[in-house]
Amino acid sequence: MNNAKNRYWFRRLVKMTGIAGLAVIALGLAAAAGCTKTNAPVENNMVKLARLDCRSPFVFVTDSCQTADAAADAEAFVSAVENYLNAKITRVSGSEPDKFGKYIFAFGSYDVPECASLMNSLQKNEYAIKVFQGNGELEKPEIIVAVAFNGGLARRAAISTLLYQCNMGIDVYDGSLSIPLNSDYKASVSADDLITTTDVSLRDPCILPDDGVYYMYGTGWKYFINNSRELDGPWEGPHPCVSEKPADSDSQYWAPEVHKYGDAYYMFTTYHKIDNDHRGCVIYRSETPEGPFEMWSDGHVTPSDWDCIDGTLYVDRSGQPWMVFVHEWTGTADNIGRMSIAKLSPDLKKLITEPKDIFMATDTTWATGTITDGPWLYTTKGGDLLMIWSNFDEAGYAVGIAKSSNGKIDGKWTQLDYQLYSNKFADSYDGGHGMIFCGINGGLFLSIHSPNGKTGERETLAVTVPLQEFGNMLFWDFGLVMNLRAADPG
Repeated sequence: MNNAKNRYWFRRLVKMTGIAGLAVIALGLAAAAGCTKTNAPVENNMVKLARLDCRSPFVFVTDSCQTADAAADAEAFVSAVENYLNAKITRVSGSEPDKFGKYIFAFGSYDVPECASLMNSLQKNEYAIKVFQGNGELEKPEIIVAVAFNGGLARRAAISTLLYQCNMGIDVYDGSLSIPLNSDYKASVSADDLITTTDVSLRDPCILPDDGVYYMYGTGWKYFINNSRELDGPWEGPHPCVSEKPADSDSQYWAPEVHKYGDAYYMFTTYHKIDNDHRGCVIYRSETPEGPFEMWSDGHVTPSDWDCIDGTLYVDRSGQPWMVFVHEWTGTADNIGRMSIAKLSPDLKKLITEPKDIFMATDTTWATGTITDGPWLYTTKGGDLLMIWSNFDEAGYAVGIAKSSNGKIDGKWTQLDYQLYSNKFADSYDGGHGMIFCGINGGLFLSIHSPNGKTGERETLAVTVPLQEFGNMLFWDFGLVMNLRAADPG
């Protein structure tokens, strides 16, 4: 992340809004013993939107005509708050004004006049958070907390503003999601402020931080090295992953992922086999992340009569390794891709169970394509097991989230309406084939290639997006950018 750019952006934001500091949400960790419903939403000049183990007096109001992605974002946000606080927040749509009550938490709702006025005041990529106080008459709401935005990017930034301090340990002592009573915050955002674009032209990037060094592997069986400890630092390469390609291969050396397992490094990758004309997943091994990686499995480990790509490693709580991979649409009878799983031998040389399809590309509400692509497993702090994966939506290449019903790889997988990444939110950066990693200097990041194909002057490059985990859900972390700005507002 470019600190000089962040400082400039912060100064511009302050001049535009006339605000010396950020009006933010604080989330507490202390228990509210015996609390079932909160009837006092204002304490110490803070509006208490939700409390630990409580039912909130605020009703969460969304617009009755919201787009599907806006509704998905709203639900993901409020569900995460409930998960984090073990709280209950009543949801209603703008079509149910009789259910609004005295205290309203309006999220992009044109059906709440105060929020509608705020929404109509915004330019593209602007968002605002404002607290409106009533006049004390019972027929008028006492407090309205309005969250407004113009566009998907601004909506994601508004959510991040609501959440980003929650994991920073700032004002978290009373166990509540709260906002200053007189909040009146407005800002604009740009994808360039969030997304770190590397100078590496690479598809399917997989980033491995190891001993203070970033290694980035990608299609073509090549990798790059970054010794700066910063994601926007110089990447040296490309270097070859292997010294010799398989004798039975001819092309399609795709999507190498390197995982440290035990004392060695294992590369899960794909190649096209000459004799059976199928793509399959293979495993390589090296003593170091720089290789050269040598063939570890006996060629393809996936079924010889399937087209399979994008193998990844998952180790369950018992220590059992699994391969998750794409059962490609090119090899299915209905031309619909699947995601598949199978147990691996402890030495990672072969599959020891028959592969099982766990979901189809068409199981989603957001996808328009029939592909399954780029699986990556992520276990939340609360024990939920998520899988990010890619397909196409109406705006291009995108990343969705599937969730296991029981926190296990062989549980029932459900597709979330909420997308982790889409051009609908990224303001001209479509992209996919994602993976998640922890930064050397802290933070959680999504790595993708973007755009999926050259767009105007923009080449396909490896890019990263900061994430935060909250309430067993993954959100964009604009707060990481905001924190850097707030640390140096000069």
